[in-house]
Amino acid sequence: MATELEGNLELQRFIALLADLNHQCVDAIKTGNTQILDKMNVTIEQMRAIQSVGKEDAYTAIEEEMQTIVQNFNAIVAMIQSNEGDAPDAATSNAVKKFLHNVFQATVSIIVKYGLA
Repeated sequence: MATELEGNLELQRFIALLADLNHQCVDAIKTGNTQILDKMNVTIEQMRAIQSVGKEDAYTAIEEEMQTIVQNFNAIVAMIQSNEGDAPDAATSNAVKKFLHNVFQATVSIIVKYGLA
């Protein structure tokens, strides 16, 4: 990508948020703690706010991954909201884990595209 990282505070912020989201996904998958989803929501909203207005390659080249992140997170929210009872049932838990895995894979794809891994 032709975008320069040095001095580009928005891109540096985006990468920090990307790292946060990556860690949040891992924590949510490992622990099953759905309270992490609130933090993930804030992180994703901030990432999308930066990426959606960015005209540089660093933002336009990852549109597909950002769509995957947003769509899978929205699916997580829908699954949890449709769950009956206080605790997620097995089907809901499995679906949420799959969606979290998809978000994680999209973050890894962005990290690879940025040459950070």
